[in-house]
Amino acid sequence: MNPVQNVTYKGQSLASLGNVALLDRSKTGLLCSRQCPADCILTAHTRFKRWAADPSLAIVSGFHSPVEQECLRLLLQGRASIIHCPAREIATCRISKPWRSALDAGRMLILSPFAEKRATLNTIHRRNRLVAELSDTLIIPHATPGGRLDRDCPKRAGG
Repeated sequence: MNPVQNVTYKGQSLASLGNVALLDRSKTGLLCSRQCPADCILTAHTRFKRWAADPSLAIVSGFHSPVEQECLRLLLQGRASIIHCPAREIATCRISKPWRSALDAGRMLILSPFAEKRATLNTIHRRNRLVAELSDTLIIPHATPGGRLDRDCPKRAGG
């Protein structure tokens, strides 16, 4: 397993674990509010299954909300590349067996600019902005009106 390394991307220092070459690819970002209507979930799930099957895609997200976690589950079973941006430091990140397989296959990258051991409202806000900045296209299946995503993500595409 690769040790955590520092990488500079667009002037920002980030801790990284995995294939940093994924940063050079076209990236689709995913963010979704924790509370999401059922119709949005079904539409998103269908999209995620297509994404997972496409080895040319690189999906970037915090994979924190339930909808984002379902996307990660499907991506780990598929062939698409994954850029995971947790809202905390990654030096002590627990690497599950599916993550290890994706890391070893060169199709996963874990990135974080944070020193905090736990996610906070501040790091979540900053992580959402990082996902938006890393993304060439940002998909938000649902953003609660007036919620964090609605405020954090000026460039966005609907679900």
